[in-house]
Amino acid sequence: MRRFLLPGFFVVFCFFLSSCSKSGVPALEKDKDSVLLKLGPVYLTKAEMEARILELGPEYVPYLRTEQGKKTILEAIAKQKLLVRHAMAQGLDDQAAFKAELARLRKEQDRALRLYRESLLTDSLLTQLRQRELKVSDEETARYFREHPKLYSVRQILLGDEKKAEEVYSMLVRPGYAASAAEFGRVAAQNSLEAQSASAGGRIPPFLDGELEESFTRTAASMAGGQISRPMATKVGYHLIYFEGSSQAAFNDEIKQRVKKILERRRLDGLIEEWKKRYVMEVRDETLRQYLQF
Repeated sequence: MRRFLLPGFFVVFCFFLSSCSKSGVPALEKDKDSVLLKLGPVYLTKAEMEARILELGPEYVPYLRTEQGKKTILEAIAKQKLLVRHAMAQGLDDQAAFKAELARLRKEQDRALRLYRESLLTDSLLTQLRQRELKVSDEETARYFREHPKLYSVRQILLGDEKKAEEVYSMLVRPGYAASAAEFGRVAAQNSLEAQSASAGGRIPPFLDGELEESFTRTAASMAGGQISRPMATKVGYHLIYFEGSSQAAFNDEIKQRVKKILERRRLDGLIEEWKKRYVMEVRDETLRQYLQF
């Protein structure tokens, strides 16, 4: 049965190799000890072959580990390497279009590597900070919960400017009309800029004091059930809030972790304020300055 499947697989695999050659995955040029095939300046390393097997898809891996599978993959790779070698012999790697595409790809790879480096540094720093400056004790967690034990349930409509927010608010509270939760949800679905809550009729998951922006929580905590707030500004825009109610949270493991995250974030915000004073941020696009509090 397998011999009928292999020709189609071979075509797919050859196409895959061609795609890989255009994807810019760099050859392991310094890994000379693991070279398996060599055609002048063109070669295949053991690590590259392993990567190509894995990238092809998990459904092919068991077959490619067999003797017949190894033969199939090596034949396909060898043909692709011959194409590369002949292209170089024809001087195609010296053509302007080829060099321009290679330069573009290197620029993309440099950007991707820079972003990965920044992400890795951020994760490393946060891991370190959680062991020291951000570490929250069980006692601190329990004390915060005793002071802030409520979960608030609300619906929201997020709008981009105050004028639009006032228009939607006026529509919801017009004389002789009392907007229900369902009606508020319908308006949220049509108008809110926050896609996730809009798709749920404006409803957001119940939140603890400190999980959302302070002004949002303060407004919600001051409302009665079924009440709609006037437009209120936060860092992300203008909100209308429909207050559904509040309840006493259970001090279980989930709530404990949420409280710890609140306290961690507050401490991190404090550190960031210190670092704003220590490090100079140069804003080269003046149109962005209004959005940055540095």
